[in-house]
Amino acid sequence: MKFLYIVVIGFMVFSVPVHAKLSTSTVHVVLTIDETSVYVNGEAFDLDAPAVIVEGKTYVPLKFLSERFGVRVAFDAVAQLATIRFLSSDVSVSLSDQTMTINGFSSPMAPTFRIINNRLMAQLTWFGTQLGAKIAYDAFLRRIEMVVTPLPVDARVNAQAKPVAKFTLGKPTYRIGERIKYIDLSYDPDGDGIASTAWKNNQSVFFAPGSYAVTLQVTDSKGNMSDVYRRTVVVTEETFRTPLEYAMHEARLQTTYKFASKAERESFVQAKKLPVAVTQRTDRKLLVSDSPENVTEYGLLYRDVVNGRGRLYANHINETDARLQLAIVATNEGDAPVTIQTTRQGEVWPSVYANLIGHQATVDFLLDDVHKDNVVVGVGQSVAYAIMPDFLPGQGVNLMYDVETTGQVTFSFVAMLPGDAIDDIGTYRPLPFDRHVRGSFMVSHIDWDIDASGTELRAITIGDNKRDVFVTGYDPFRQMDVVNFGNYGVVYTMRLRNTGKVAIGVLARGGPFKGPFLINGEIVLAPRSGIVTPFDGLTLLARTEGDEPYVDIVFSPPAGSAFPIDLVLFPLK
Repeated sequence: MKFLYIVVIGFMVFSVPVHAKLSTSTVHVVLTIDETSVYVNGEAFDLDAPAVIVEGKTYVPLKFLSERFGVRVAFDAVAQLATIRFLSSDVSVSLSDQTMTINGFSSPMAPTFRIINNRLMAQLTWFGTQLGAKIAYDAFLRRIEMVVTPLPVDARVNAQAKPVAKFTLGKPTYRIGERIKYIDLSYDPDGDGIASTAWKNNQSVFFAPGSYAVTLQVTDSKGNMSDVYRRTVVVTEETFRTPLEYAMHEARLQTTYKFASKAERESFVQAKKLPVAVTQRTDRKLLVSDSPENVTEYGLLYRDVVNGRGRLYANHINETDARLQLAIVATNEGDAPVTIQTTRQGEVWPSVYANLIGHQATVDFLLDDVHKDNVVVGVGQSVAYAIMPDFLPGQGVNLMYDVETTGQVTFSFVAMLPGDAIDDIGTYRPLPFDRHVRGSFMVSHIDWDIDASGTELRAITIGDNKRDVFVTGYDPFRQMDVVNFGNYGVVYTMRLRNTGKVAIGVLARGGPFKGPFLINGEIVLAPRSGIVTPFDGLTLLARTEGDEPYVDIVFSPPAGSAFPIDLVLFPLK
């Protein structure tokens, strides 16, 4: 008699009569895993069987939800059989032999149903599908939200082949600049499922008062289209947020907000510049080969030695009328073999898009995904440390490697003729310098510590050679001191302390920009696609909650982009 006891407790008070007409009003239920409190359309109730997670699946109380959603349930105490009538399926659960039958097909009761704490529980996703429910789950809060529009019993008989489009709004009226919440309640009476939705004018926000017609039409999996459903969004005279404020709070990250006026643009350009405490690291030698950037003939681009930690940076474009290959050749002139270990790498295959080349190589470098084997250079030997595929006229390449050597190695950056051997580079002549950067620099990493506190609009400038001074080095080809204009190949590690609740964005000032940032260990693209044009708008990178002690940002100036840029902190109210 154990099951009889369970069923009497779990089913005897079901309140929906067999021939009752069900309510067609929307029902919104909020449950929390392992908690007995539940809210139905904002009204609080207590459960005698809370939602639980068993073997990775979520189960909800069948009795309580059936009553609220108007699901027809009957129970035969003698036969120990629960019968549940959904719109598109009849379900029976036999508690005596732990089986269930759906539309005549039998199978084990679990995992669709389980008896937990003497109550019959239904698996959430299955139960929601039968109802046509919209389900949302917040893993952090362990909270379940279900929205259902119950159908009349007669709908089971009179169901049409076409689906039904339906939606509601989060509340009756909205303010100017307030996000609109649309709740899609569409369903298909035949149970075919909604395959596609077609909205019109369902804007996420409106910036003028008035009444706005929004329509929805849906198509089921069989291609049947619903009638058009219409509702009106009412926007009051009250202003909640301006377009700028809305974008800073709500716009998708890695997209660009376009300035609406010259005054708005100037407010960002004139933002308070934050002071920076700078620490330069000199433990890794940086070799930069970017001149001649436009290669007009094959030859030797740059050459210098590394003994220990080094960074190899190359950026070149094929301006000849034939194919070339870019190679980095390692030569050991010592008396013992030398091993070269690659600890970080960024490289991109030849392309005609300059911004893409620098962006993609920098993305790879910041992601720290090393897949290059160690290279051993024998005594008196020259080997190809890196050699790229042929690049055609007009195509460019960008390379960036962090290396550690067990002895002194000479690295030669070479524009090779395809088919030439490594030994042939001994006959290549050094190519003349043009206006781009070439040289070796002892500073390859800069740490910034920034007190970002404040309540106003504020900014951090990168790459202006005033607030951010470019590092200096030496070009052994020309035997002269040089400046790394743009600090290409340099990695910045920035720690922004006490930011408060802000939106962080990038403002291009020197020219077109496209590049990645590593923010708290996550790669962020500026922008997600395309490029950022100067003084045109702010590309959103991140938002803070306000209680973080600091935000860490790692950045390296991507080839093909122009500087300076500003990192802007916009306060969020």
